Parts: sequence; structure tokens; C-alpha cells
Amino acid sequence: MTRIYAFLISFCALWTFAADGLAQPASPKQNSAAVLQSVCQSLLQHADSEAFRAAYLPLEEKRDLLMLVDKEHALPPDYEPSDLIRIREGSLRKEAAFWFQKMEKEARRQNIYLIPLSTYRSYKHQQHLKKRTHNPQEVADPGQSQHQLGTAIDFNTLDPQDEYLPALHWLRQNAGKYGFSLSFPKGEEAETGYPYEPWHYRYITPEGVALQNKFFGGSQHKMLLFLNMCLWNKPAPQADSAND
Repeated sequence: MTRIYAFLISFCALWTFAADGLAQPASPKQNSAAVLQSVCQSLLQHADSEAFRAAYLPLEEKRDLLMLVDKEHALPPDYEPSDLIRIREGSLRKEAAFWFQKMEKEARRQNIYLIPLSTYRSYKHQQHLKKRTHNPQEVADPGQSQHQLGTAIDFNTLDPQDEYLPALHWLRQNAGKYGFSLSFPKGEEAETGYPYEPWHYRYITPEGVALQNKFFGGSQHKMLLFLNMCLWNKPAPQADSAND
């Protein structure tokens, strides 16, 4: 078994352990930060390979495009990207808009029409959506939506029954070439916290998609957890607490 596959298996097993550990009340001798630190150290050992470093290096200067946003990691109410530009159905960050336009042009050349139904959404916009929806459990809370990043797009439909639409089929086959990744895949509902959304893609750069596919089994969420919580935000060492 190659180091790549060994790394992936170890990541999945260790992150399951971390999730279980973080979900439990902290004891005096092992708090959640200590558990996270231990898990990250183990994962970083597996990532310390020439292949991983070569794949990761182009992403070092693009951390702001790979921020972790989910039900446990929220953006502040005043967060708004500084480089939003208009596209015909909304706004995206400049780099995401550039790659979306390239992708849309190629799809149209193949008689596929990609229709962005939702792009950038502000914190306040998300508040209004949450209040108006009939399924609040399926709508991200304000601050917890990838749309606030200005790099996420909902394409063509919001109905899971439409997963076989030609546009969504085309995206499954081609979106990664343009740096777009399916955020909420089928089978990862427990991990992402959201139901399968075949229309929701997030721009994570072409290099990010390559790293995701090579080392994280195609899972955007696993990769972003690792990069943000282990590689970039290493927990500080915790001193042992004395028992009274």
C-alpha cells in the first residue's frame, strides 16, 4: 500500500477518533484541545511526504480561498470578500468568477447550460433565508454558509430529484478541472451536516481539487478540516491541569 493510501486511511480513522473525542465532555486530564493536538500531530506525520508537499505548495498563498466554514466554524456577521465582482446572476470573488466563466463557456460549447441560482450571500441575506424557509434544518445558519465566502454556486436546481440533469452530470465530470468541488456529496451527510446537494459547488482552486482527490478521497470537507485545523491552526500545547 502506498503512502498516499496509508495517509488517507489514517486520516479517516484518526478524524473519526477526533470527532468522538471532541464530542465528549472534557475531563481534567484530557480536554478537547489536547485531543485535537494529538490527532493533528499524527496526521501531520503522514502528510510529511514529498508527494504531499509538492501537491500542497501551490495552495500556501491561497488560504483565504480554502477557509473552513461549516456548522462548527462560522464567519463573523461583517465578513464580506473585498474582491467580489458581478456575474450575470450574482457576485463571486474575482478568481472564482474567472474560472466559472471559463467553465461556463466550455459547457456551452458542448450544449450544456450552467445557470447559477445563488452565488454570494451576505450574513443578513442568510438570516432572511433562514426565517423564510419551510425546512430550516436544511438551510445554513447565518455565518455558516459557504455562500458568504463568495466562492459557492448553486447550479440549475434546488431539487435533489434533479441530480441527473445534464448540467449536473456535466459538472460531476468536469467541474474539478476548473477548481470547483461538490461540497455536500451523497454519503457524507453525517460529516458535513447537510443533506446531499448535487447542485452546490465551491471554488477551491484547481490545485485544491487535485489535493482533495489525491489525498482525501475526493472529500472537500476532510481536506478543509485538515488544512484549517491541523496544518494552519495547530492547537497550542496544553499544560496538564492539577486536580484539586
